[in-house]
Amino acid sequence: MALIMKPSIRLTLSILSGLLLWSGFAPIENALLPILGGSLLFYLLADQNLSYRFTTSIVTGLAFLLPLLHWSSTYVGAVPWLILSIGEGLLFALIALVPFRRNFVGGLLFSAIFVIVELIRMKLPFGGFGWGRIGFTQVDTLNHLYPLVGVTGVTFSVMLICSLITLRKVRYIIGIFLLFIIGPFVQTSYANSGGFSIAAVQGGVTKLGLDFNSRALEVLQSHINATDNSEDIDLILWPENSVDIDPASNEIARDKLSKFIANIDTYLLTGTVEKSPFGPRNAGVLYSPDGVIAERYVKQDLAPFGEYIPLRSLAEKISIYARNVNDFVPGDSWQPMSLKGKTFQSFICFEVLDDDHVRAGAKDMDFLIAQTNNATFGKSSQAAQQLQITRARAAELRKEFAVVSTTGFTVHLDRNGDEIASLDQFEPATLRMEMSSNPENTLASRLGTGFWAVFAGLILLSGYTINRR
Repeated sequence: MALIMKPSIRLTLSILSGLLLWSGFAPIENALLPILGGSLLFYLLADQNLSYRFTTSIVTGLAFLLPLLHWSSTYVGAVPWLILSIGEGLLFALIALVPFRRNFVGGLLFSAIFVIVELIRMKLPFGGFGWGRIGFTQVDTLNHLYPLVGVTGVTFSVMLICSLITLRKVRYIIGIFLLFIIGPFVQTSYANSGGFSIAAVQGGVTKLGLDFNSRALEVLQSHINATDNSEDIDLILWPENSVDIDPASNEIARDKLSKFIANIDTYLLTGTVEKSPFGPRNAGVLYSPDGVIAERYVKQDLAPFGEYIPLRSLAEKISIYARNVNDFVPGDSWQPMSLKGKTFQSFICFEVLDDDHVRAGAKDMDFLIAQTNNATFGKSSQAAQQLQITRARAAELRKEFAVVSTTGFTVHLDRNGDEIASLDQFEPATLRMEMSSNPENTLASRLGTGFWAVFAGLILLSGYTINRR
């Protein structure tokens, strides 16, 4: 039976649904609220006509993504934020294309189309922007599912839970209760075996904002000053943009870095902006104790409108800041790094967003590193939301993460995505981490976008056929 309500009430509930979905992310970060938001959305959409579903989905998407992505307006104004948020929010209209009833099959259809929309957001356009996926919010509630089904599978599971809640049948409620309650009993526990010591340095910047790199030598010096190498360390880890001026072409930067490496007598992994004949490169550069470059990883998955400008002529008319962005040159392959018998890979900033990119880089690694720079987003919720994403990746891959940022958050994550230790945001300091190894690959790390697209597609095809009968 179709739900009949006044347009004003429907609009209010649609907005509430979007806000509840957003509340799973920082700054609120309550894992149960997206479940209420998804339940409300299913309740509003089930047994409705196309136009009703269309407007409800769009309003929910906008109410979700406008507050979620508000951090993107930091220092650049409202226009880029509105374009990004509205564009992402309008993709929620795709949910309306699938009619479903308020029953178990309808719940499967709802979950499948929600997953499809998230995958589209992750891949399209310009390489996609998978920020705000529901699968990033449940590390503290459904942790045991991550190594089995991954972030995408958790989204599907949560949306199915949402739909079953609205059906209010005892057997469904009991099943949902058991799914949550068994988590602590099956969550991975292990001894932190150590064997590899990292000193992660949160050096800070002299001033938050987009032009932090105009003070690149000051940022370099701040990371030198904040580095504590008083104990035996296998690797000193600096964040993205910690060396934001190429030492190969700047004599002062080269001299500062050379003297620092000579004094520490250990390996140093920096985040360096390098010059090349084709444009700048965002790289993780590993220096040996003798100052020689031992390994170099160049970021492959560049951020559109941040590290390169698609549709540049149009973008420059919309925002004057687009003119200041030099198009970076992407890398073309992963470059694992090996020290003391341990192999690790660094993800640079937003590279943690794409499922396929992450699983390719993490394959067979003992542990993982995430180098990022959050200074360009000030005191917004961006850094905390990015840490949520990295926590989900640690839980999905069951590998420890050393997360290092210029301004925070710098955190040691265990294989469940829980924080072992962290630094206070905006406080320059060094965090000592004893990394535990796990070169094994989870089932989730073998399930790429293709699998989930086919899985959801088959549900949509078969479920739609059943619901038409």
